[in-house]
Amino acid sequence: MKNSNITSGSNAQEHILVCLSASPSNAKIVKTAATMASAFGGSFTALYVQTPDSDKLDEENKNRLQDHIRLAEQLGADIATAYGEDVSFQIAEFAHISGVTKIVIGRSNVKRRHFWNKPTLTEKLTEIVPNIDIHIIPDSTADPKYKEKSYRF
Repeated sequence: MKNSNITSGSNAQEHILVCLSASPSNAKIVKTAATMASAFGGSFTALYVQTPDSDKLDEENKNRLQDHIRLAEQLGADIATAYGEDVSFQIAEFAHISGVTKIVIGRSNVKRRHFWNKPTLTEKLTEIVPNIDIHIIPDSTADPKYKEKSYRF
């Protein structure tokens, strides 16, 4: 009897995509993605999606974003930038085009208050890229009392 070693995807190299932001917890997310890329022996890309609102970042957030980009470069990531209004769509398109196998993204602990609120970035992303592993790293430092501007009907 012939002994065959069956491993699914053993020939396919892992490609880890980390999403960059100005969030204080993004450094942890970048480090997690770098560790995953090293553990899987795969490539590592850091993506920043620039939106029309990106120009409105204050100086502190701009500096923090630049620090996260430098950290990703130091950890061996290729840096990429996408432009568009729908961040989740841009991430999904980049992932499909680039052959990404795993996405690492952060999520705050801020909960949606009502079902009519817009879905979060992570909720939309898990819906539009069902064939890619998505690793969501919770942001334990987020202020749970924080809430976005509410509008009255």
